[in-house]
Amino acid sequence: MVEIQDVPLIEAAGTPAAIGYSIGEQSRDQISATIDLYAEIFARPKDEIFRAAEHFRVQIERFAPSLSEEISAMAEAAKVDRRWLFTLNARSELLSALAVGECTSVHFTETPFLGQNWDWLEPLEELMMLQRITDTTGHTTLMLTEPGIVGKIGLNSAGIGVCLNFLPTSNPTLGVPTHILLRHLLSARTWSELQVIVGRAGSGRSANLLIADETGRSLNIEFDGLNARTYEAGPKATAHTNHYLASEIPVAEVLFENSNARLNRARVLVENLEDLGLKQLKTLLSDTSDQKNPILAPYREIPAFRGKLGTDCSIAMDLERRQMHFRRGNDPRSLFEGLPVQVDFADRKEGTAI
Repeated sequence: MVEIQDVPLIEAAGTPAAIGYSIGEQSRDQISATIDLYAEIFARPKDEIFRAAEHFRVQIERFAPSLSEEISAMAEAAKVDRRWLFTLNARSELLSALAVGECTSVHFTETPFLGQNWDWLEPLEELMMLQRITDTTGHTTLMLTEPGIVGKIGLNSAGIGVCLNFLPTSNPTLGVPTHILLRHLLSARTWSELQVIVGRAGSGRSANLLIADETGRSLNIEFDGLNARTYEAGPKATAHTNHYLASEIPVAEVLFENSNARLNRARVLVENLEDLGLKQLKTLLSDTSDQKNPILAPYREIPAFRGKLGTDCSIAMDLERRQMHFRRGNDPRSLFEGLPVQVDFADRKEGTAI
């Protein structure tokens, strides 16, 4: 295992079971710590959590049996009850009613440049990891994720990338978990294959997914538990934060203020850009000009939520070149580091400036 800015980069290859077992062995301590963290956040009796885990295990098994197999093998290698890992992979569904902000995502229209800040719990800056996963056909996914969770933000060797924004809802969120859908989308080798996966997933989650490919095609989908709605790309960029844009569903006032401020600031920054490239994307994700509601957010206490939230990391992707540029934490002076989807690992670029 190597580290990128003190973040583990785990590599695994082979069958779903082999991938899961390898990841579980390499991240046993981090998985246990993540289970402890979310057990406190869920604040529910264990039997209730495990009933939910069984429900979502069935959903995952039906939708992507290979990922169910991977999760079970990961649990075995990490020496944890697999029900905890099915729970972690449905963490967004179990927390769907929370009125907290999480992430600013941007795609520059008709370009291969896609990225986001991942804003969430401060302890996850220490726990998050990068994973490079190659299946038996050679198809490779590079992503940022949380220990025990099989899918999140990243891109694949077919030049497809995915970003995620949390959207709160009071509607039931009992469908295929968001993080399972994200990983399955990264298994797609073509845009048409990706569209089939989206169609099969249904609407039983609360999230916004911003998806793009190397040609500049994009798809922005809001899920509210009951519906899935697409949001048209902007003339220069599509930006999304943590409130609904394709429908009139309200969110808590404190969340809307923060989310709307970040969205408007991103739009202003885009309008002032003459070039739309990787450098400009990194600069946008590094913006702290609104001290109350910055795009790149320091950790701070959030009303009605235990613990500090802020930007854990920033990710800017060049889908044409199959590269992820990664920066840990929320210091705008820190440099991004470039990683290829597929190795020759010597190609990794150290500390590229924004």
